[in-house]
Amino acid sequence: MSSSTPIATAFRSRRGFSLVEFMVAMVLGLIIIGGAISVYLASKNSLTEVEQVAAVSENGRFALQVLNYAAKHVAFFGSAAPADIRVDDALGAVTDDCDFPADAYNTNDSFFARRATSANVFGCIDDAMPNTDVLVIKGVIPSPLYDANPDDPNAPRDGVISFPAGGWDNETAYVIANSEVGIILDGADTPPDVREGSEFALGIAWPYRVQIFYVRNNPTGPTLSRKVLAWNGAAMSIQNEDLVQGVENIRYLFGFDSNNDGDVDTIDSLTAVETANAWDSVTSMQAFVLLRSQNADPSYSNEKTYQLGDVAVTPGDDIRRVLLHTEITLRNPRLVLRGGT
Repeated sequence: MSSSTPIATAFRSRRGFSLVEFMVAMVLGLIIIGGAISVYLASKNSLTEVEQVAAVSENGRFALQVLNYAAKHVAFFGSAAPADIRVDDALGAVTDDCDFPADAYNTNDSFFARRATSANVFGCIDDAMPNTDVLVIKGVIPSPLYDANPDDPNAPRDGVISFPAGGWDNETAYVIANSEVGIILDGADTPPDVREGSEFALGIAWPYRVQIFYVRNNPTGPTLSRKVLAWNGAAMSIQNEDLVQGVENIRYLFGFDSNNDGDVDTIDSLTAVETANAWDSVTSMQAFVLLRSQNADPSYSNEKTYQLGDVAVTPGDDIRRVLLHTEITLRNPRLVLRGGT
């Protein structure tokens, strides 16, 4: 007869884990859970970084696109040279206009830059980010208006700017110019006669544009903004447009021609160009745009150094940033210099 009874055998078969087995199971479980948490946190941090960098990079590409388009039309005033353009006697004062040389209708200073030493720049900007560059571009929009269809030699010409129909806007400033002379006027004023034999013979009307790009110290975050010439309901005025949020700093380098052969001889900061009084000889530029994420990340430490042209920036905080750079050829100044005019 066996010494083990059925009851004893059943009791041993239903026996639970020992304390050692239980502790080993807990340790293994904690290791697995800890690993899963680590993978989750790493994935979350990676996703946060990718989202922030992608958003900042997208904003940066748009900022460069805007700057590229504006800079490529530097010094374009139709057929006339900036020095040959005068202001119409009936042209009213610009509300909130900037100080010289950034004043709206001063076409002689149609392209230059200044460094913001404080929030106040040119008398029309009071919220600039200090130690950033401010770029001034004046010119015309390549959307010309004519006396008649230039592609139709038989179209009747009466000296009045009227083609295409409905193109003339009373709330826009225009430059009407031929190859010898130009005039700035409001669309609400009477444009000059452009018939053959007149001062503005065969003149073309171009919408006039003023753009002053700067980094705005916006309460919601640094922003690439610009001052523009626009109608305010009663008169032409300098107004603000916010373009790209997250732009923290902009610096420019300029390539200028020291011997008037149309080729860049020196690449330097705006201070160097200003010292050399060489804005009329600038034929290329480089823009360095530093953008930041709108949100800080406590798990991230930004110890990078960003080289913005002639200055290095080391933030030392918990905000992700992207530095973008572009080179722009200034076609119109280069053509003028190579033409010897």
